Amino acid sequence: MKKIIPFVGYGEYVFSMTLDEIRQKLNDEGVRFRQEHWDNKGCIPEVAWDIIRIDNTMSMFFAKNKMFKIYFESPDIWRLENGIEIKMTIEDALKIDNSLKYNDDEEDYESSNGYWIEESLESGKIESITIFIKEVLDDDEFYSYNWTK
Repeated sequence: MKKIIPFVGYGEYVFSMTLDEIRQKLNDEGVRFRQEHWDNKGCIPEVAWDIIRIDNTMSMFFAKNKMFKIYFESPDIWRLENGIEIKMTIEDALKIDNSLKYNDDEEDYESSNGYWIEESLESGKIESITIFIKEVLDDDEFYSYNWTK
């Protein structure tokens, strides 16, 4: 099993890749996906995002053709390099990474180690893992979009 590595990516899908490179790779591997475009009208700055979604598996987010975030969901094959995985309880995750803190606004647990996890309110188990580039941790740095150059 390939591990999810915060600030890096997953397997051959790394944050240095472009939207075009990811689309080509998925097509070459015969992976079905759909693409969405968010204009982000009214945002400052107004930078559109593109999202590649592989149904009920993972989504990759891009700004100015550069990948900056990957969201992993079902099935329960996803595991961070530290051992936290989908379907694990939040309590077990907190034993592995004590930097995890609950964010009331986002309704998720956030780690200074480069990832966010969401839990199912029904089961109390992790239902998604999100990793991203380091710039996401600093709004000013991220929304400058200098990382896309």
